[in-house]
Amino acid sequence: MVSCKDFLDELSSYLDDELSPDYRRELTAHVEGCSTCQVLLDSTGKTIRIVTETRSFDMGDRLSERLVQRILERLRGHERSGT
Repeated sequence: MVSCKDFLDELSSYLDDELSPDYRRELTAHVEGCSTCQVLLDSTGKTIRIVTETRSFDMGDRLSERLVQRILERLRGHERSGT
């Protein structure tokens, strides 16, 4: 069974379509049933579009680290709650 952590670990490969078809289906099934990962996928996709369309976007290392930490904290909380 795929967890939120599994999805987060594979998010880049998922977006780049670099996964085996079977594993991609497992991750997709997880996302379809997990609102947290749906939001993560949607917001990451939108962020990538913004960055690639503007061709310049620098969050800085400190902001980037804080953002990643907040995402991880939320996912850990989500996993602990069992949803």
